[in-house]
Amino acid sequence: MRVVFLGNGAFGVPSLRSLAHSAHQVLAVITNPDKPAGRHQVLTPTPIKQEALKLGLPLWEVSSPKDPTLPERLQSLQADIFVVVAYPIIPRRVRTIPPLGAINIHPSLLPAYRGPAPIPWSIISGDKVTGVTIFRIGDQVDAGDILLQRAYPLPEDWNAGQLERFLAEVSADLLLEVLEGLALGTIQPIPQPQGKEVSYAPKLSSENTRVVWHKSAEEIYNFVRGLSPQPRAWAIFQGKRLQILKAEKMPARRTMYPPGTIWQEEGQLLVACGDAPLRLVEVHLEGKKPISGAEFVQGYVKNAILHLE
Repeated sequence: MRVVFLGNGAFGVPSLRSLAHSAHQVLAVITNPDKPAGRHQVLTPTPIKQEALKLGLPLWEVSSPKDPTLPERLQSLQADIFVVVAYPIIPRRVRTIPPLGAINIHPSLLPAYRGPAPIPWSIISGDKVTGVTIFRIGDQVDAGDILLQRAYPLPEDWNAGQLERFLAEVSADLLLEVLEGLALGTIQPIPQPQGKEVSYAPKLSSENTRVVWHKSAEEIYNFVRGLSPQPRAWAIFQGKRLQILKAEKMPARRTMYPPGTIWQEEGQLLVACGDAPLRLVEVHLEGKKPISGAEFVQGYVKNAILHLE
């Protein structure tokens, strides 16, 4: 099958690699141009560009899928299908060019967690099962007909980074399964359920990543791992932002302290939640380097009873 791949993020790298090593022909890889990144704003290529260069694939750097020159250029390739992974919404005039249309890999069990951040929100919600959906792109975001869906257990100690890596790898195999099924005519698209089964995974921002200490220890534990390694859960400590990189659950018990109170026990950093304490294993105070909870105790807490906002 003749394929055009459109993607930016690291999630799509295993799928691109899998395509390149398969019997399918990758006619072009479309990704964003290099952008300034990091503290020193160094021009940095997307993970997809880096992988395409390693694989020696034809590379197009396009600022936007709405580029007016893109439809004509794509038409000339005579591709059978477009594969879209971690890429902006492509307009109808682009996705309808190939005979088999455009398909997308989404790391959730659609129609659950439509939107840009399904992996963090599935962990934050405390889900025990997650999965991957490959669907045909339609007019509504993440609402197209399902071509293949596969569920997997979600380990309760994984963070978003671990889950993303796992789902990226399994997606690569599922993509080849879908392309083979489409070529053979053995896959029948299934409309997504509607109504109460639909949920959304909004973009992460400073507003929705702040810890609410009145919630239960279980909820806050899930919140922290769902936002790790990025963008990280945070709170305010003595007027500065304190990011919580890793937390651990403790045996359930009551505490006399109000939610948000921090103290030390046997050198470990504890915080009171709505129903029980949580151990803060690794933190990052604004302007400092990431340190362990035990190091934070030595530097800031010792025998004091302090508070996070």
